[in-house]
Amino acid sequence: MKYALSSTDAVLPQAGVSHSVLHPDWIASQVRTRYAVVGEVSCFLLYRGMNDVYLVQDAQAKYALRVWRKTYREPDDVAYELGFLDYLRRQGFPASVAVPQLDGALYFKVDSPEGVRAVAMYDWAPGVKFGERLSTDTAHRIGAAFAHMHLAGFDWAGAEHRFSTKTAKDYNICMPALIDFVYDRPDDLRDYPVIAANLDRRLDEYAASGKIPLGVCHRDFHPSNVHVTDDGAITLLDFDAAGEDFLMQDVKNFVWGNLFYGFDPAYGDAFEAGYQSVRPFTAEEIAAGEVFLMAKALRLVAGMAHSSTAVGRGTLRFRNLDWLGDYIKTRARAAGLL
Repeated sequence: MKYALSSTDAVLPQAGVSHSVLHPDWIASQVRTRYAVVGEVSCFLLYRGMNDVYLVQDAQAKYALRVWRKTYREPDDVAYELGFLDYLRRQGFPASVAVPQLDGALYFKVDSPEGVRAVAMYDWAPGVKFGERLSTDTAHRIGAAFAHMHLAGFDWAGAEHRFSTKTAKDYNICMPALIDFVYDRPDDLRDYPVIAANLDRRLDEYAASGKIPLGVCHRDFHPSNVHVTDDGAITLLDFDAAGEDFLMQDVKNFVWGNLFYGFDPAYGDAFEAGYQSVRPFTAEEIAAGEVFLMAKALRLVAGMAHSSTAVGRGTLRFRNLDWLGDYIKTRARAAGLL
């Protein structure tokens, strides 16, 4: 019997692509052309996730190169992060910053099957993740550095700038995906929209009070986004979610990440103590702490749902979905948001 190799001889239209991976050889060729590298350049894909990260190495140094995933943000929104990092570099702040290209630009764009994506190369952050070198003394120093970063954000933004809650509420962009994500969980379908709507109002109340400050924030700071060397030097990294937010939300992101990784709460306490040695919390910030912890968990599950077309649903479709739901709802009820 003769079998057809294809159901039709016609060439189908180009398939829709949610996330493509750029070949390391192409990345290396772009680095040779665009950057002041020395000698041979090698490149390999380090990991593929929310964004794609490559390890690039020339004859003298290694770098981390990021290709942003196509998201709800425009490619040129990366200018916010890179501009702030360049300011931190000029202030001598310990962060992994973008390496300027030969023309001085901090990023370039590539036309991929799913659309235009931004690309930037960064200094390599030395050492290992804080989670691999846990220490309350180090956590204290990280907290102090984080507070200095927030204060630098006010200088970078300028005295006349007025911060808004728009970016702080961008979980709403992801809510339709979250509702689809939990299609088979009736309680989640009922509760998450209510929590998000009430959180919107609460954040606006916080901003209007003037007692829970907004500023330039990392927005995804956790124990894996800071490296520590053998001699204790720290480097903050992965600012790709940077934007305007509540400073206390930024702080609680780290505290929540410490909890999520299962580390001793003492490290989160030391981080907050170090932070307050530079910028003490207001009484209102302290009172709002549980709301910001809850908001971090809601942001995480909503963001993962939104990215699931690129990274898959398996990332959260296991016990953590139950754990996250219980965490979110318990605190939402206590705060009067559910």
